[in-house]
Amino acid sequence: MSQGKVLLFSAGGLRLGVFLAEVGRLLVEDQMAPVPFSHPALAGVMLAGDDGPVPVFDLRGLFGSAPPLCAPGATVALFPTAKGPVGLRFEALLGTISSYEPLSESATAALLDQAPEAARGTLTNAARTAEGAFSFFSPDAFLARVGL
Repeated sequence: MSQGKVLLFSAGGLRLGVFLAEVGRLLVEDQMAPVPFSHPALAGVMLAGDDGPVPVFDLRGLFGSAPPLCAPGATVALFPTAKGPVGLRFEALLGTISSYEPLSESATAALLDQAPEAARGTLTNAARTAEGAFSFFSPDAFLARVGL
């Protein structure tokens, strides 16, 4: 078993995990302002208190589906960057775990092969808990994928 607090969530139809230390904070989505002529994965801009306007991305936009402009009540994770926080909309917040079992290299490859092609560069390894397998989401790889 490996140790380390991991936030489990679903986004883009995938069961994902991210190390809790990589998350700046979690917010509940309220209102979203559209950004014309933007990246297809950009759902819009949300006011995030002291952080001001924050771009919020939705993984579904990477897969060819237009993300909904606003998903009131959805959880948004803020990831700190040199340019300021960037948000990622979750379809569901599944909880946190402090232990998990890493999958073998072949099992990880098989799980990642099931993910849409556009998501594969944002996923690193995979692991399992009693509730099932999940892929690790890389905020840095995602931000690079959307050009930030």
